[in-house]
Amino acid sequence: MADALIWGASGGMGRALSSSLIAKGWRVFGAARHSEHIVGEATLALEFDARDENSIQQVVMRVAQESDNLKLVAYMAGELAYDRLDIIGLEGWERTFSSNVTGAFLTTTHSLNLVQEGSHFIYIGAYLDHLRVTKMGAYVAAKAALQELVTVLAKENRRHKFTLVRPGATDTPFWKQVSLRLPSNAKTPEQVAEAILARVEEGGSGDLDL
Repeated sequence: MADALIWGASGGMGRALSSSLIAKGWRVFGAARHSEHIVGEATLALEFDARDENSIQQVVMRVAQESDNLKLVAYMAGELAYDRLDIIGLEGWERTFSSNVTGAFLTTTHSLNLVQEGSHFIYIGAYLDHLRVTKMGAYVAAKAALQELVTVLAKENRRHKFTLVRPGATDTPFWKQVSLRLPSNAKTPEQVAEAILARVEEGGSGDLDL
């Protein structure tokens, strides 16, 4: 089986995707802000910060030394500043955009030379119309930017597949950061991971709405 690089491998969906891939026989290179939180079966646990391009380059160089069969790159990282736009300040705005958009841009552009032709890039988007509420402004703006970023990346790199996943409400630590109520029909991270894996295995691309 092939190799995968998961950026944000310690979070809810990133951890679930790593576990699903490993169970299917993939080798997984996991990267996270705190590598000790990455699922134990990962082939290699590495650290990166979405705001630090050098740390991203270091991960890419290490994976390049270990793999010549990288066929999946998934950007599962993301955080938010949850408050009114006139309160979060520049630091909160930049932190939200760095983790959701700039990190996706940097990890993708630095990973392009690692992957085999026809490889798959995965990103976690959102149903924006569900999130246009008070205190979610920076997050909604960042996810809207990510959506457009993925669209352009796909057009500029037609040798590869690009998928923006809109998972809907998923039971992850995200809900501990906001005052919104987790819907009773929320998916588990494992369900989202299985849907992503099915998309990769079938070789499809484009938006994946769950």
